[in-house]
Amino acid sequence: MDNPSKGPGGSFIEGEHPSDPTAVWAILMGWLVSAREQITEEQARDAVRWVSDSLGIKHDDLVQAAGFIGHPDAPNVTLNEAIEHYGGDPINFTLYMVMLCGGLVATVGDADPDWLKQFDLSA
Repeated sequence: MDNPSKGPGGSFIEGEHPSDPTAVWAILMGWLVSAREQITEEQARDAVRWVSDSLGIKHDDLVQAAGFIGHPDAPNVTLNEAIEHYGGDPINFTLYMVMLCGGLVATVGDADPDWLKQFDLSA
């Protein structure tokens, strides 16, 4: 995806009332890292494959962010290095985290978005 911020999530990020990027990151990272503790490597592969096949996203670009969910082919990189892969724009990286969450919901969570709620950060 040449410019993921122009995709369906762009209005969420750039709309009249944009979300706090720190809060969005905390929620997404919490979901992905917590899910990693409960899913298998094969389920991580399935989630990436589903996003790639369903949305036409380059598999290699997804794998770059899939370390959060324990994908065995994900490179061992720092967060900053991962963001650099997406052009140094944290918004682009955020969209890949959103897509991975969607892939997990579709493949592990039986297409039920409430499946992610089990990983909500508690106050």
